[in-house]
Amino acid sequence: MSANNDQNFVKTVLGVIGALVALTFVILIIAALLTGKTPTDAAALQKLQTRVEPIGHEITDPEEFKKLTAVAPHTPLAGDQVVAQVCSACHGAGVLGAPKIGDKAAWSARKSAAGGVDGLATSAEKGKNSMPARGGRADLSNDEIKAAVQEMLKQTGV
Repeated sequence: MSANNDQNFVKTVLGVIGALVALTFVILIIAALLTGKTPTDAAALQKLQTRVEPIGHEITDPEEFKKLTAVAPHTPLAGDQVVAQVCSACHGAGVLGAPKIGDKAAWSARKSAAGGVDGLATSAEKGKNSMPARGGRADLSNDEIKAAVQEMLKQTGV
């Protein structure tokens, strides 16, 4: 009797496995019918290729790395350009206590406390309170910083 039970068990298990395999094929066929054909035209394949491309790649050649990281030479800016591009972001609105361009009293006090234009320029080069060194533009030269300080003083009337 035990052999008969074993045979029934094996038949049942094989029947369930067969039914699951058949169901899998039915689901695959239905999915293929619902999603349509596989893209074979060049545009669809290119779009697919673009989607699966890696985001980046490693550079192991030092010469290639030097080419990719080369920095363009800095073109010197006039004082008014530095003020417009860098300084006015904070000094235009008085952000975090920065003296506003046009506030004659604040600029006069800072100028005399710093020892003149050179002192203000040195302060701007090193950074002061919340202002980062060189206004956050490390590529600015000392002459550009000084020209910007002079321009802000000129615009303020100091």
